[in-house]
Amino acid sequence: MSRRRWDTSRRLPATLLALFSLLAITNFVHAEQSKAAAPEIDASVIHGVDWLLAQQQTDGSWRSIKYSQLEAGPAATALAVATLARVVNKEPAASAPATAARRAIRNALPFLLNNFSPAGYLRSPAAASEYPTYATALTLSALEQLPPSDREPYADAIQRMQTYLAAAQVSAPLPNKLATANDVGGWGLVGGDPTDPSSFRTANVSTTRFALEALAPVAAAHPETMNRARQFLVRRQNADGGFAFLDDPLDQLNKAGAIDPPREGEDFIARSYGTTTADGLLALRAAGLPANDPRVAAAIDWLNSHPQVDAVPGFPSDEVSTAAAQGLFYYYAAALARAMSAYPDAQFAARAPELAAELVSRQRSDGSWANTIPTMREDDPLTATCLALEALNNLRNQ
Repeated sequence: MSRRRWDTSRRLPATLLALFSLLAITNFVHAEQSKAAAPEIDASVIHGVDWLLAQQQTDGSWRSIKYSQLEAGPAATALAVATLARVVNKEPAASAPATAARRAIRNALPFLLNNFSPAGYLRSPAAASEYPTYATALTLSALEQLPPSDREPYADAIQRMQTYLAAAQVSAPLPNKLATANDVGGWGLVGGDPTDPSSFRTANVSTTRFALEALAPVAAAHPETMNRARQFLVRRQNADGGFAFLDDPLDQLNKAGAIDPPREGEDFIARSYGTTTADGLLALRAAGLPANDPRVAAAIDWLNSHPQVDAVPGFPSDEVSTAAAQGLFYYYAAALARAMSAYPDAQFAARAPELAAELVSRQRSDGSWANTIPTMREDDPLTATCLALEALNNLRNQ
């Protein structure tokens, strides 16, 4: 039976075989044309960096002009500084973009550290919560990438931020139920003073990834923190190898929604989707799990089997879900590109040129990027441009 099945192709008409050959060649040419060449990526990055540098304020900050929660500066500035620090690491030291980016970083750091709380996290001047854990983790990651001589003046701030991030991890359930046993080992969206239980919130995979990546250089000094984080990530990983944002499958922050329970009376299952699975994979890596660990392999397999690069995979096909998948595009691109760089031999990493081409094609004439869908505030060009630059920077030489 097997032999007959393979032999049937020999009896295909010559014209049909020729058509199949033509289609194969056409698909190959189309795939090659959909890839961005290295010079195109470099030019796109430089154009984007020029736009980003032009948005820096005289006090060294970057501020959203679209969203009030980001107009105070710390969160937007931390994102811009982290983006520029990674660009500097890929650019030749004497190049004009690297020189300009280093100068912008030097001008931004005093602004950030002027908004440093006694507990070691970044906040807005009015002490309002402006994503303090994200801002702190991004600033710390940027400082850790500086050359030792540039980093030395900030040694005390670096240590205080590391101490804050370790303390901000959910280490036990809280009586106020803002954090449960399932949140132990992760980091919450809000964050803030670790001595104030009301500052803790339900832990999510995204904040956890950023905190772990910032703490990775000093992981050996925080063994319990890393151990709790690994256990948290294991609990959050779905059976299909992917991840969802939150533990509660019906929470609206799980953007891809939930899967109906297999049998009546059983729990819903949070649907895995691309952004959180890339985050989960990177978090597992930052927590110290090797590439051959079954959990890492399962997350890689999920990304391998969901190769979409023009929108976030894993969403249902209805109109609302399709819009949500597009609304997360730039965050997805940044997380996926970072995962491609971390696991270059993975099957999904072979799509790096196509992802780069997609990003280059979406760049606006002034050098910025912006999403047409406001789901995750990516319609703010400051946010979208930082994420796009983060992605392209990781895709260089891929």
